[in-house]
Amino acid sequence: MIRFIKYHPRSNTYVIEKRAFFDEDLTLDGNVIVGQEVKFWKNLTVTGRLDLGKGSVVRGNVKARSALVCSKAKILGNIETVSELVFLDKAKINATACQGDIRVRPGCVIDSVKADGTLELIGKVLVRKVEPLTKVIIRAEE
Repeated sequence: MIRFIKYHPRSNTYVIEKRAFFDEDLTLDGNVIVGQEVKFWKNLTVTGRLDLGKGSVVRGNVKARSALVCSKAKILGNIETVSELVFLDKAKINATACQGDIRVRPGCVIDSVKADGTLELIGKVLVRKVEPLTKVIIRAEE
């Protein structure tokens, strides 16, 4: 498991190589950059910022301070962040909760969203349920 992960001490950032595979819960103390098409079969917990690579799949739940979910990534469980959350084109998410702002790009599919800040939907997205008290902004594709 550790052989797929490199650590950069100055930025407190872990880098997970592309196409890596994890079948246990993974908890990392710091920032995490996940390569393309990485598979997580269980939960992923990050104390800092998470950049989830293009086409990656998380079957469990995700927790992070803030997160960028790249295009075509899938989170089959829930994702929970403290500050900000950004979903790039065609990401698929089960449920998401964020204490800050959420930004959703075109082609994303999200079953349930709760944002304490603002939920910004850009272009054509599918959000099946928006929790009460979530402020929503809808914009045309940029």
